Amino acid sequence: MSIRSSPAVRGVLVMTGTALLLTALAGCSKDKETMSGWAKDGGQKHVSAIATDLKTLGEASDPLTTDPTIAPRCTQVLDDVKAAKAFRDPPDEIANTSWQETLNRVQTAASHCLRNVKTGGGSSLVEDMDAQTSFHAFLRGFDSALSQS
Repeated sequence: MSIRSSPAVRGVLVMTGTALLLTALAGCSKDKETMSGWAKDGGQKHVSAIATDLKTLGEASDPLTTDPTIAPRCTQVLDDVKAAKAFRDPPDEIANTSWQETLNRVQTAASHCLRNVKTGGGSSLVEDMDAQTSFHAFLRGFDSALSQS
C-alpha cells in the first residue's frame, strides 16, 4: 500500500468507527454520569471532531502534498484538542486513559504538522498512525463502557 492511499484508508476506518459509536449511543438513555451522559452532554461532539481531525492529519502526512490549507487545518486540529481537553473527562477510567492519550498524540501530530509546513511537509505518518491507534483503543473502551451504562 502506498503512502498516498493510506490517509484515505485511515479516513474510512475513522468514519466507520465513529458511525459505530453513534449507533451505540443511540441505544443508551441514562443521563447520570455515565459514558452515555458524557457523550450526550458534549463528549460526542469532541469525539466526532477528533475523528475528523485524524482524517486531516492523515491527509497532511502525504509527503508530496502541496495543499495550501494544511497549516490552517492543523491549527484547527490544535483548537479541537484544546476544546476537548477543556471539556470534562470521560467518567470511565479506561476510556479516559485512552482518550487522554489520543488527545496528547493528536496534539503532538498537529504541532509537528504546523512546524513541518514551514519546510514543505505536513504531519508525520508515524505520529498520525500512533494517534489513530490511540483513538481506536478509545473507541473500544468507549463502546465497552456504553454497553455497561
